[in-house]
Amino acid sequence: MISQIGRTAGWLGLAAFLAYAATGGGRVVGSDEVTMLELSRALLSGTIAVPEGATVQGPDGRHYTKNAAGQAVLALPLVAAAEAGARLSGLPPERRALAVRFGASFFNAAVTALLLAAFYAGARALGVGAGASLAAALMLGFATPVWVYAKSFMAEPLQALGLLLTLLGASLAAARDRASSRAPALAALGTFLAVSVKLSMLPLVIGCLVPLLVAPPRTWLAPALGLGLALAGHGLYDLARFGNPFETGYGVQATPAAYTTPILVGLYGLLLSTGKGVLWFGPGLWLAPAGWRAMLEGARAGSGRLLARLGLGTAAGNAGIGAAVACAAALALYSRFQHWAGDGSFGPRYLVPVLPLAFLPVAFALDRRPGQGEPVARRRWRLAAVLATLGFVVQVGGVGIYFGAQMREAGDYPYQLPLGHPRFMSDSHFNPAFSPIAGHWRMLWRNGREHLAGRIPRLGAAGPRDPRLGLSEEDQRALLHGLDFWWLYLIYAGLPAAPVWGALAALVALTLWAAARICAAFRSEARAP
Repeated sequence: MISQIGRTAGWLGLAAFLAYAATGGGRVVGSDEVTMLELSRALLSGTIAVPEGATVQGPDGRHYTKNAAGQAVLALPLVAAAEAGARLSGLPPERRALAVRFGASFFNAAVTALLLAAFYAGARALGVGAGASLAAALMLGFATPVWVYAKSFMAEPLQALGLLLTLLGASLAAARDRASSRAPALAALGTFLAVSVKLSMLPLVIGCLVPLLVAPPRTWLAPALGLGLALAGHGLYDLARFGNPFETGYGVQATPAAYTTPILVGLYGLLLSTGKGVLWFGPGLWLAPAGWRAMLEGARAGSGRLLARLGLGTAAGNAGIGAAVACAAALALYSRFQHWAGDGSFGPRYLVPVLPLAFLPVAFALDRRPGQGEPVARRRWRLAAVLATLGFVVQVGGVGIYFGAQMREAGDYPYQLPLGHPRFMSDSHFNPAFSPIAGHWRMLWRNGREHLAGRIPRLGAAGPRDPRLGLSEEDQRALLHGLDFWWLYLIYAGLPAAPVWGALAALVALTLWAAARICAAFRSEARAP
């Protein structure tokens, strides 16, 4: 049965990767994305200094990214391959840099595909049925901002994968019903990954490790080792950059002085605001409370132990408590943060890492359990279908239009007010008339109609090029009427259309083939004892 679950998870991951690749943007243009890529390129040359941009000057006068090095290290093989391909292509130097960005832009497609495969296998390991696990995985991957961030070179997908592995490992290590000898190593891997990619994941990781409170002390060793290695890596990296193992480069943002947002404003903004509310950007989360209660029922049944009464003990109960603590830690950490919205980004950027944790209860909500009436199950699946459709529609706007283009057209970028100003982007955050969800769809509708009429952007205008974007000002204005897909960017740049459409058709065909293999594996898994 385990091999059957692994086969379904593998085909799900492959299909997701192909779908993400087909809908990818092929671009790395955000400030954090560019500096992270430059760090990876610098590592190939044996240094950690990067070109000046969204950087911090070190005591040696060179510039360094504020971001941790975890993602840059993990992306090295792909970046090295992109560099080699760009050198062999014979492109001029300015186009060669864009070619490297093109190759690196698919890194998170692979990471997010692994995330969905791990989510499916993890939900099954916690006792969720195959149908509910697959439905929740697809909702997570294509009806939440996870899809949009799969197009980016941001660190959120890796953070999400690390947190999910940590929670699953800790939950199974401490389970009295589904304990696994490999679970502590899984928790260690997740802990190392999440904290290495971003130090602020530490409190969320600790939340994911809460189930170990009911585990034998020996199971704590592996996660503690993973955490120690991650912290040691940060210390060495900071020492190399700034001569101080405790200097992260974030300055005031790493101190209590950066936590000035009223907590109710931040909570409302992250959960319910029309500009950043996770419950609108990932509507499937409305099912999570019902599923969370189901996760705790088995642990509470027939036990008088205090921790078990709270829900710890079974694998599902452990995951429910760990997910709740980690999500609460994320809300506590970011709701008071001065830049709680994570601008510029699509939706609630800082909550993307906890979306897989929050969707585990969604899987339980969809699972048909003994004693549950058939009408209740049918109503939940119908509601899930509606919420999944709404979530998919929201993401299509974000996938079809790059959020940076939407911010430019809305007048939000370049920023008109300092980041710390209480009215910074307040209309886009809180006024429904300026919701980015609607803004993306307005642009998608207009630009799609223009493309159908044969009016598409043409790149290559003369003039100074923005060093971060690699485009002239005229090209940037033209792309406000573009669609955010690599195959269209290639046509905008003047490449022959036939081979581009051929490559896209091949990707779509492979995606459909992989989707068919998921169905076959799923049926085989359902027949297995």
